[in-house]
Amino acid sequence: MAMSQGDDAYKSTTETNCDRPAVVNKPTDEALRAIAYSMDALIPGLYFWCGSVRIRLRGSLPETSYLGTIHSPVGIALVLPGYRIYSTYQSSYDP
Repeated sequence: MAMSQGDDAYKSTTETNCDRPAVVNKPTDEALRAIAYSMDALIPGLYFWCGSVRIRLRGSLPETSYLGTIHSPVGIALVLPGYRIYSTYQSSYDP
């Protein structure tokens, strides 16, 4: 079976990607990561997540080194000034 030029490009791309080290525990959902960071840092705002819907009113984008996430499919949180937090989420933000 002869390989076409397109197959060669696919093969070299696949081999190159397999040689790279895998990043472990990197969250892929940036919106959920932003909510986790804002809640973890107690940044005032209203946060809601349910399935693929993520709403962050106020809060902040996460730092690039922040790997935390939320381990619940549904939740709501209200963080007020003065470090008051009211949330349905009671678990850890660790990856």
